[in-house]
Amino acid sequence: DPGWVRQVAAPAYVDDPGIFVEAFTGGGTAVNSAQFDGLSTADFIKKVNAWLAERGTGRAAVNFKLRDWIFSRQKYWGEPFPVLHGPAGQTVAVDEHDLPLELPELEDYAPTPCDANDDVLPEPPLGRAREWLGAEVGGQPFLRDTNTMPQWAGSCWYYLRFCDPANEAEGWNVMAEDYWMPVDVYVGGAEHAVLHLLYARFWHKVLYDLGKVSTVEPFSKLINQGMIQAFAYKNARGATVAADKAVETEEGKF
Repeated sequence: DPGWVRQVAAPAYVDDPGIFVEAFTGGGTAVNSAQFDGLSTADFIKKVNAWLAERGTGRAAVNFKLRDWIFSRQKYWGEPFPVLHGPAGQTVAVDEHDLPLELPELEDYAPTPCDANDDVLPEPPLGRAREWLGAEVGGQPFLRDTNTMPQWAGSCWYYLRFCDPANEAEGWNVMAEDYWMPVDVYVGGAEHAVLHLLYARFWHKVLYDLGKVSTVEPFSKLINQGMIQAFAYKNARGATVAADKAVETEEGKF
């Protein structure tokens, strides 16, 4: 019964918080909280964290919304991994002079159907490229990795290629990178901050540690382009209709 839940925070516009039927999760003022009454939500959190730490019953922690990136995909479209697998379980990288490793042409790159009750693992599309699949290392037969990267791999460093797009000898020239980097302003949605930009930073920082780029951070500033806060209207044929052309009835706008 929500009526039995004691209110410990109340909106600033409420004089007598009493007992709310629904939980209040916004910023406000601490109530029914003994020595913490009257504190703003921000100060309340800090004081409670310190109070718990002093007693050894809790501690403050940051919970990042960062999750593992499932990087390997069992599909055709994507960057193939430049990795070779040997008969005794060896794993070696493709020789640098054989890079970039390009996708083979396939007549059929659709996924292979499989039976849920079958113990045989489904074969990725690249597994059907028999001529491409085989390789030789030290006189031994090796097989190429048949998984592909999720296409975001290329988008993790494309901005560096923009610094020197006509260079056929290397990804970019160090002088060109030093001149153009870092990116001054990145315009993108809020979701980019926890997806593409995060992964691009991973790659960039590895490149920085390897001495391949001159800046620690790839992007200086992120600006969100905003969201359209309005309704879209379509006619019976599915064509978009301007908002000022929509007709309002009791059932809504049409």
